[in-house]
Amino acid sequence: MKRGKVFIIAGILLVLVILGFIALSLLRRPAATPAPTPVFVDRPAPAIAPAAAQAQATKAPGDAATQKRLGDALLAARRFEEAAAAYRASLAIDPNQSTAWSALGEAVMQTTKSNSVDLPAPATEAFNKALALDPRDARARFYFAMQKDLKGQHDEAIGEWLALLREVPAGSDADEAIRSTLAASIKRNVNLIRQAVDEAGRAQPRYKSKP
Repeated sequence: MKRGKVFIIAGILLVLVILGFIALSLLRRPAATPAPTPVFVDRPAPAIAPAAAQAQATKAPGDAATQKRLGDALLAARRFEEAAAAYRASLAIDPNQSTAWSALGEAVMQTTKSNSVDLPAPATEAFNKALALDPRDARARFYFAMQKDLKGQHDEAIGEWLALLREVPAGSDADEAIRSTLAASIKRNVNLIRQAVDEAGRAQPRYKSKP
């Protein structure tokens, strides 16, 4: 093989390697604008009205399960600050409730504004406590996967969300939250891949036909 052809092949390989790094860096890029926080909450079945739950909680202020039931009713009604207060009251009585901790984390997520790709510190603490009690807690895993996605770890996040889809009931709030978040992440990935292809095309050497 002539030396000129060797240099041409080596140059092409070098360009391909550079393009590969460009594409990889784009795919691992953190989300420029964090998406609105999805709501993972599972509605109680049968659902209980917040007013009825409040009446029960008032009659049994020292019962952790009753206070948590109030939190669940308020969370389902999207009354997040009140839900957080109810969960804290329940956990003050019995701190060994994984679902109460993860629900508190979600309520905090919905009431804390942040432009960071990291979860709010109080939410992270609540989710960690939930997972310490139950490593399979779906809500905590969902939000930690969301944090990975926002940091650019899309493949890991999507893998964890797909695993969760196999566990949560079809048609539930959790199912809807996972599917909508997955769709948003995949859309971002597709846009990044298209951007990588466009940048690769601009960096390609121009083909010159032989005379």
